[in-house]
Amino acid sequence: MIKYLTIGVNGISIKPIHTFTGSTIRGVFGRGLRQVACPYVDTSCESCRYFNECIYAEFFENVSKSPKFILDIDFDLHSFDFQILLFDNVTSYLPHVIIAIENMCQIGFGMPRQKFEFKNLTINGDIISLQESINSSDHALVFSPSFSSGDYKITTLTPIRIKQKDAYVRSKLDFKSFIRQIAMRFGELTDTSIDKFEVKFDKLEQNFKFHDLERYSNRQKTKMEFGGLMGGYEGLCAR
Repeated sequence: MIKYLTIGVNGISIKPIHTFTGSTIRGVFGRGLRQVACPYVDTSCESCRYFNECIYAEFFENVSKSPKFILDIDFDLHSFDFQILLFDNVTSYLPHVIIAIENMCQIGFGMPRQKFEFKNLTINGDIISLQESINSSDHALVFSPSFSSGDYKITTLTPIRIKQKDAYVRSKLDFKSFIRQIAMRFGELTDTSIDKFEVKFDKLEQNFKFHDLERYSNRQKTKMEFGGLMGGYEGLCAR
Protein backbone atom coordinates (compact mmCIF):
# COMPACT_ATOMS: atom_id res chain seq x y z
CA MET A 1 0.00 0.00 0.00
CA ILE A 2 1.33 3.44 -0.92
CA LYS A 3 0.03 7.00 -0.86
CA TYR A 4 0.34 8.96 -4.11
CA LEU A 5 -0.70 12.02 -6.11
CA THR A 6 -0.77 12.63 -9.86
CA ILE A 7 -0.24 16.18 -11.14
CA GLY A 8 -0.96 16.80 -14.82
CA VAL A 9 0.15 19.72 -16.98
CA ASN A 10 -1.98 19.81 -20.13
CA GLY A 11 -2.26 21.96 -23.25
CA ILE A 12 1.27 23.38 -23.23
CA SER A 13 1.41 26.14 -25.84
CA ILE A 14 4.63 25.13 -27.65
CA LYS A 15 5.56 21.94 -29.51
CA PRO A 16 8.79 19.89 -29.22
CA ILE A 17 11.23 19.35 -32.06
CA HIS A 18 12.34 15.87 -30.93
CA THR A 19 10.18 12.79 -30.29
CA PHE A 20 11.24 12.27 -26.67
CA THR A 21 10.83 15.23 -24.34
CA GLY A 22 11.67 13.45 -21.09
CA SER A 23 15.17 14.80 -20.48
CA THR A 24 14.13 18.36 -21.40
CA ILE A 25 11.14 18.35 -19.07
CA ARG A 26 13.13 16.76 -16.26
CA GLY A 27 15.88 19.37 -16.54
CA VAL A 28 13.50 22.34 -16.55
CA PHE A 29 11.46 20.87 -13.69
CA GLY A 30 14.67 20.49 -11.70
CA ARG A 31 15.55 24.15 -12.26
CA GLY A 32 12.04 25.23 -11.35
CA LEU A 33 12.06 23.18 -8.15
CA ARG A 34 15.46 24.49 -7.12
CA GLN A 35 14.19 28.04 -7.46
CA VAL A 36 11.44 27.10 -4.99
CA ALA A 37 13.59 25.26 -2.47
CA CYS A 38 17.06 26.81 -2.59
CA PRO A 39 18.31 30.30 -1.62
CA TYR A 40 21.79 29.35 -2.91
CA VAL A 41 21.07 28.42 -6.54
CA ASP A 42 24.58 29.32 -7.69
CA THR A 43 26.39 27.08 -5.19
CA SER A 44 27.14 23.36 -5.12
CA CYS A 45 24.54 21.14 -3.44
CA GLU A 46 27.20 18.86 -1.96
CA SER A 47 28.70 21.66 0.12
CA CYS A 48 25.37 23.05 1.35
CA ARG A 49 24.70 22.68 5.06
CA TYR A 50 20.97 22.23 4.34
CA PHE A 51 21.47 19.34 1.91
CA ASN A 52 19.70 16.74 4.08
CA GLU A 53 16.64 18.97 4.56
CA CYS A 54 16.34 20.22 0.96
CA ILE A 55 13.42 19.22 -1.26
CA TYR A 56 15.44 19.73 -4.44
CA ALA A 57 18.27 17.57 -3.12
CA GLU A 58 15.84 14.80 -2.19
CA PHE A 59 14.42 14.80 -5.71
CA PHE A 60 17.60 15.21 -7.78
CA GLU A 61 20.83 14.99 -5.78
CA ASN A 62 20.54 12.24 -3.16
CA VAL A 63 21.89 9.23 -5.06
CA SER A 64 21.69 6.98 -2.00
CA LYS A 65 17.88 6.96 -2.15
CA SER A 66 15.39 6.05 -4.84
CA PRO A 67 13.50 9.28 -5.71
CA LYS A 68 9.88 9.19 -4.62
CA PHE A 69 8.60 10.88 -7.75
CA ILE A 70 8.19 9.92 -11.39
CA LEU A 71 7.87 12.08 -14.48
CA ASP A 72 5.22 10.39 -16.61
CA ILE A 73 5.83 11.40 -20.23
CA ASP A 74 4.48 9.53 -23.23
CA PHE A 75 6.97 8.73 -25.97
CA ASP A 76 6.48 10.43 -29.37
CA LEU A 77 3.51 12.45 -28.14
CA HIS A 78 4.38 15.58 -30.19
CA SER A 79 3.62 17.63 -27.10
CA PHE A 80 5.37 18.86 -23.96
CA ASP A 81 2.40 17.80 -21.80
CA PHE A 82 3.45 15.71 -18.81
CA GLN A 83 2.46 14.28 -15.44
CA ILE A 84 4.34 14.14 -12.14
CA LEU A 85 3.60 11.34 -9.67
CA LEU A 86 4.47 11.92 -6.01
CA PHE A 87 4.71 8.97 -3.63
CA ASP A 88 4.61 8.38 0.11
CA ASN A 89 5.86 11.33 2.23
CA VAL A 90 6.76 13.34 -0.89
CA THR A 91 3.03 13.99 -1.47
CA SER A 92 3.37 16.70 1.20
CA TYR A 93 5.54 18.65 -1.28
CA LEU A 94 2.56 19.26 -3.57
CA PRO A 95 2.54 23.09 -3.13
CA HIS A 96 6.28 23.26 -3.90
CA VAL A 97 5.83 21.16 -7.06
CA ILE A 98 3.00 23.37 -8.31
CA ILE A 99 5.12 26.50 -7.83
CA ALA A 100 7.99 24.72 -9.62
CA ILE A 101 5.65 24.11 -12.58
CA GLU A 102 4.81 27.83 -12.64
CA ASN A 103 8.56 28.56 -12.65
CA MET A 104 9.01 26.21 -15.61
CA CYS A 105 6.78 28.45 -17.73
CA GLN A 106 9.23 31.31 -17.25
CA ILE A 107 12.38 29.20 -17.64
CA GLY A 108 11.20 27.77 -20.96
CA PHE A 109 11.92 24.62 -22.98
CA GLY A 110 14.63 23.87 -25.52
CA MET A 111 17.80 25.69 -26.54
CA PRO A 112 16.02 29.03 -27.18
CA ARG A 113 14.32 28.68 -23.76
CA GLN A 114 10.84 29.21 -25.15
CA LYS A 115 8.54 30.45 -22.43
CA PHE A 116 5.12 28.82 -22.48
CA GLU A 117 1.65 28.68 -21.01
CA PHE A 118 -0.55 25.67 -20.37
CA LYS A 119 -4.31 25.15 -20.64
CA ASN A 120 -4.96 23.46 -17.31
CA LEU A 121 -3.40 21.83 -14.27
CA THR A 122 -4.93 18.70 -12.77
CA ILE A 123 -4.59 16.73 -9.55
CA ASN A 124 -5.66 13.10 -9.93
CA GLY A 125 -7.54 14.10 -13.08
CA ASP A 126 -9.46 17.01 -11.54
CA ILE A 127 -8.76 20.52 -12.89
CA ILE A 128 -7.57 22.94 -10.22
CA SER A 129 -6.96 26.67 -10.12
CA LEU A 130 -3.46 27.98 -9.46
CA GLN A 131 -4.98 30.63 -7.22
CA GLU A 132 -6.60 28.21 -4.75
CA SER A 133 -4.88 27.06 -1.59
CA ILE A 134 -3.85 23.42 -2.06
CA ASN A 135 -3.37 20.89 0.72
CA SER A 136 -1.91 17.52 -0.24
CA SER A 137 -3.93 15.72 2.45
CA ASP A 138 -7.12 16.70 0.59
CA HIS A 139 -5.99 14.96 -2.61
CA ALA A 140 -3.76 12.00 -1.69
CA LEU A 141 -4.90 8.57 -2.91
CA VAL A 142 -3.82 5.08 -1.82
CA PHE A 143 -2.68 2.26 -4.11
CA SER A 144 -2.59 -1.40 -3.05
CA PRO A 145 -1.08 -3.79 -5.65
CA SER A 146 -3.02 -6.98 -6.35
CA PHE A 147 -3.34 -9.49 -9.18
CA SER A 148 -6.24 -11.70 -10.20
CA SER A 149 -6.52 -14.33 -12.92
CA GLY A 150 -7.38 -13.18 -16.42
CA ASP A 151 -5.96 -11.60 -19.55
CA TYR A 152 -3.27 -8.95 -19.12
CA LYS A 153 -1.56 -6.57 -21.52
CA ILE A 154 1.48 -4.51 -20.56
CA THR A 155 2.59 -1.80 -23.00
CA THR A 156 5.58 0.51 -22.62
CA LEU A 157 5.07 4.26 -22.87
CA THR A 158 8.80 5.03 -22.66
CA PRO A 159 11.90 2.86 -23.28
CA ILE A 160 12.71 0.19 -20.68
CA ARG A 161 16.35 0.02 -19.63
CA ILE A 162 17.15 -3.19 -17.73
CA LYS A 163 20.55 -4.80 -17.45
CA GLN A 164 21.13 -8.54 -17.63
CA LYS A 165 24.66 -9.95 -17.49
CA ASP A 166 26.10 -6.40 -17.25
CA ALA A 167 24.51 -5.27 -20.54
CA TYR A 168 21.25 -3.54 -21.41
CA VAL A 169 18.66 -5.93 -22.84
CA ARG A 170 18.08 -5.26 -26.54
CA SER A 171 15.50 -7.91 -27.55
CA LYS A 172 14.02 -10.55 -25.23
CA LEU A 173 13.15 -9.34 -21.73
CA ASP A 174 12.85 -11.99 -19.03
CA PHE A 175 9.41 -11.48 -17.48
CA LYS A 176 10.47 -12.54 -13.98
CA SER A 177 13.27 -9.95 -14.07
CA PHE A 178 10.80 -7.33 -15.27
CA ILE A 179 8.33 -8.03 -12.46
CA ARG A 180 11.16 -8.24 -9.93
CA GLN A 181 12.35 -4.76 -10.93
CA ILE A 182 8.83 -3.39 -10.41
CA ALA A 183 8.55 -5.09 -7.02
CA MET A 184 11.96 -3.74 -5.95
CA ARG A 185 10.95 -0.22 -7.02
CA PHE A 186 7.72 -0.51 -5.01
CA GLY A 187 9.74 -1.67 -2.01
CA GLU A 188 12.08 1.31 -2.32
CA LEU A 189 9.17 3.75 -2.52
CA THR A 190 7.48 2.29 0.56
CA ASP A 191 10.70 1.62 2.51
CA THR A 192 9.74 -2.05 2.82
CA SER A 193 11.47 -5.29 1.92
CA ILE A 194 9.77 -7.56 -0.62
CA ASP A 195 11.35 -10.98 -0.20
CA LYS A 196 9.33 -12.80 -2.84
CA PHE A 197 6.96 -11.57 -5.51
CA GLU A 198 5.88 -13.75 -8.40
CA VAL A 199 3.08 -13.69 -10.96
CA LYS A 200 2.50 -16.85 -12.97
CA PHE A 201 1.19 -16.88 -16.54
CA ASP A 202 -0.18 -19.91 -18.39
CA LYS A 203 0.50 -18.12 -21.65
CA LEU A 204 2.81 -15.17 -22.22
CA GLU A 205 3.96 -13.48 -25.42
CA GLN A 206 6.26 -10.52 -25.81
CA ASN A 207 6.92 -8.09 -28.61
CA PHE A 208 9.84 -5.76 -27.96
CA LYS A 209 12.13 -3.74 -30.19
CA PHE A 210 15.14 -1.70 -29.11
CA HIS A 211 14.75 2.01 -29.73
CA ASP A 212 17.98 4.03 -29.87
CA LEU A 213 17.91 7.41 -28.13
CA GLU A 214 20.51 9.85 -26.92
CA ARG A 215 20.50 13.16 -25.11
CA TYR A 216 23.00 15.82 -24.16
CA SER A 217 23.73 16.08 -20.44
CA ASN A 218 24.41 19.65 -19.33
CA ARG A 219 25.75 18.32 -16.04
CA GLN A 220 28.22 15.87 -17.59
CA LYS A 221 28.84 17.95 -20.75
CA THR A 222 28.51 14.98 -23.07
CA LYS A 223 26.00 13.00 -25.12
CA MET A 224 24.48 10.03 -23.32
CA GLU A 225 22.68 7.01 -24.72
CA PHE A 226 19.40 6.17 -23.03
CA GLY A 227 17.64 3.94 -25.54
CA GLY A 228 15.64 0.93 -24.45
CA LEU A 229 12.94 -1.60 -25.26
CA MET A 230 9.59 -0.51 -26.65
CA GLY A 231 6.69 -2.94 -26.91
CA GLY A 232 5.05 -5.11 -24.30
CA TYR A 233 3.62 -8.39 -23.02
CA GLU A 234 0.29 -10.14 -23.50
CA GLY A 235 -0.73 -13.17 -21.50
CA LEU A 236 -3.17 -15.15 -19.40
CA CYS A 237 -2.48 -14.85 -15.69
CA ALA A 238 -3.07 -17.98 -13.65
CA ARG A 239 -2.98 -16.16 -10.31
